[in-house]
Amino acid sequence: MSVDRIVDEMYASMSFEAGERPDWQLQAKLFADHARLVRVNDDGVFEFDPVTFRENYEAMIESGQLRSFRETELWRQTREFGDIAHVLSGYEMRTKQDGDFIALAVKSIQLYRQNGTWRISAMLWRREGRDLTLPRTG
Repeated sequence: MSVDRIVDEMYASMSFEAGERPDWQLQAKLFADHARLVRVNDDGVFEFDPVTFRENYEAMIESGQLRSFRETELWRQTREFGDIAHVLSGYEMRTKQDGDFIALAVKSIQLYRQNGTWRISAMLWRREGRDLTLPRTG
C-alpha cells in the first residue's frame, strides 16, 4: 500500500457518522504499535500512543462531545526518502459529512516502510486557534 493510500485510510478511519465509531481495526493496521500521536491546540499539548488516543477519542464520543465527525483533506505535501516519508496535510473538520464546519487543521505525519508495508510512526496535528489561521491550500 502506498503512502498516499495510508494517509487516505487514516482520514477515513478517524471519521464516523452518528451511532457509529471510528474504524479502530483499520487504525491498528495503519499506526505502529508505539506510534506517537500529539494534539496541539490553544489549551496545550496532549500526547498519546494508539491505545491512549483511542481511550481519549472514545471518551469524547461517550460524553456526547463528538456525536459524529468528519475529516476531509484539502491539500497534501509528501516527501519520500527510501523507506521513510513525511506528509504535511491540511484538512477541515466538520460535525459530519456536509455538516457544520468546525475548523481547519494541519497534520504532520511520519511513516516508515518495513517488509514492504508503510506504517505511521508519528502524527502531530494543530487546528486553527486564537492566534493561528491556517491556509486552505498547501
